[in-house]
Amino acid sequence: MKTAIKTVLLAGAVFGCMLFTDGALGTKAYAYDGDKKASITINGQQLTFTNTVPVLEDGETMYVPVRDFVNKMGWTMSTSDINSNHMKIIVKSADTTVEFRTDSATVKVNGKSVKMSDKPWIYKNTTYIPLRFFVDEMGVKFTWDAKYLKTLPSVDRNKKEVSIQSSKQDLNKVDAVINTAYSYMGVPYVWGGTTPAGFDCSGFLNYVFGKHNVDLPRTAHDIYKNAGVDVKNPQKGDLVFFSSSGSRITHIGIYVGDNQYIHASSGKVKGVTVSSLGSSWSKQTYVGAKRVL
Repeated sequence: MKTAIKTVLLAGAVFGCMLFTDGALGTKAYAYDGDKKASITINGQQLTFTNTVPVLEDGETMYVPVRDFVNKMGWTMSTSDINSNHMKIIVKSADTTVEFRTDSATVKVNGKSVKMSDKPWIYKNTTYIPLRFFVDEMGVKFTWDAKYLKTLPSVDRNKKEVSIQSSKQDLNKVDAVINTAYSYMGVPYVWGGTTPAGFDCSGFLNYVFGKHNVDLPRTAHDIYKNAGVDVKNPQKGDLVFFSSSGSRITHIGIYVGDNQYIHASSGKVKGVTVSSLGSSWSKQTYVGAKRVL
């Protein structure tokens, strides 16, 4: 049975419209570069998000990052590829199973088709869903708390829409590889893992590059020894290598610009994440970079 829905408006009636205004929207969001930390109150508990955070579309409609939200709710989530650009996402709570497709606004809830106002969309390379959907279909109790309002970034998906769309067909292979890598943010780290059910560091790179017809050796050490050419200053799409043992390459990632790299981390995060080459661990273990694209 679904939990009775109770929405408490603490920020006044004007904010009450924010959750339930769910108009027709596009597939991309733009224009927020602020702090990556925000909180909302769900089922009476404060949920604090970092790096990937809930957002307000034009300051009105709240959207949540699917994987992070599911994890914080204690639900389960699995993904499978539909094609090179889209995937199927299955979310399960104790009594509800929801099946999303990133290319469709039609969602299956316990096998029954439900129409959302728009298909899932991507903001900062993360898949977002309207919070209202989880309230309506999965019995989530949402409390709008005024003190958390200022922590939520507001995005405008129409800003720069024309220029972004016109350049969409000009994405080169480097951009395509990086976009694919970002689509698996939050996938758990699994030693020996080579699929979206769980990746290790080299398994993640093999999977991502393989989707773009680039074959890499299986291990980070073999990739370093046998693939690509050495580069002194990494550029987007280059591979970055690390060694915690001194004698062998033990970790690998994809450089994404701004001194950052995406990788399947076995550290505190234990999943696909973005880290800085300037972090203490990275600086201590960094070996070098190679170019395969």
